[in-house]
Amino acid sequence: MEKAIDRFLLLLETEGVKFPWLEKHSGIGRTRWNSVKRRTVEMRASEIEVLAQLWPEYAYWLTTGKEIPEVGQISPMTKRTKKVKDNTEKS
Repeated sequence: MEKAIDRFLLLLETEGVKFPWLEKHSGIGRTRWNSVKRRTVEMRASEIEVLAQLWPEYAYWLTTGKEIPEVGQISPMTKRTKKVKDNTEKS
């Protein structure tokens, strides 16, 4: 993932986030988020900061595209893989 917008879109998909929820919890209007999603505007640093506050485990990944799992900085894919592994082990 080269750009923050790509990571944002992946976060929306893997976390199942809808714009009404994001608007309520971020204080940023759904129209703005939709414009970001459609790539008609650039993401602002303040929007990345809000996302990092909502999902602190993704903060480093959101800004760099990299993970540091040993300190809890992961991506949604890592979280999903861990969930699947945990569910498999419980079965």
